[in-house]
Amino acid sequence: MPYTWLALAIIATVGYHLVLKLTPSGVNPLLSLMVTYTLVTLLFGGILLATQGGLDWRAEVRHLNWTALALAVAIVGLDLGFLYLYRSGFEVSLGALVTQSAAALVLLAIGVALFKERLTAENAVGLVLCLAGLWLVNRR
Repeated sequence: MPYTWLALAIIATVGYHLVLKLTPSGVNPLLSLMVTYTLVTLLFGGILLATQGGLDWRAEVRHLNWTALALAVAIVGLDLGFLYLYRSGFEVSLGALVTQSAAALVLLAIGVALFKERLTAENAVGLVLCLAGLWLVNRR
C-alpha cells in the first residue's frame, strides 16, 4: 500500500508543477489560488461525506490543533512561491528538483536535531550528493 500512496504523491506533484507552470501570466495569482482552494474544500467535503461510517463532527473537530493552521500557511507559501518562481522564468524542469533537494537537506538536519533520527553513512553520502547536485544544476 505505501507504493500506491507514493505513486499518487509523485503523479500529483508532477501535475501540481505542470499546472502552476501553465497558469496564465495574466490571471491574478491570489484569485486563482482562492478559486483553487474553494474547489479543494468542496472536493474534500465530498470525499468526507462519501466515506463509510458516521462522522461525529464535534468529536473530530476536538482533535484538531495548531497543525491545521500551520499547514494552511505552509501551503499558501508553497503555492505562491512556486507560482511566482515559474512566472519569473524559472524552468519547470529544475523548480521541483532544486526546492525538493534543498528541503530534503533542511529536513535531514531537523530530523536529526528535533526528532532524534539517526544519520547513517548512506545518509551522509546522499547529503553530499544532494549538495553536489544542487551546485551542478545551479551552475550557469
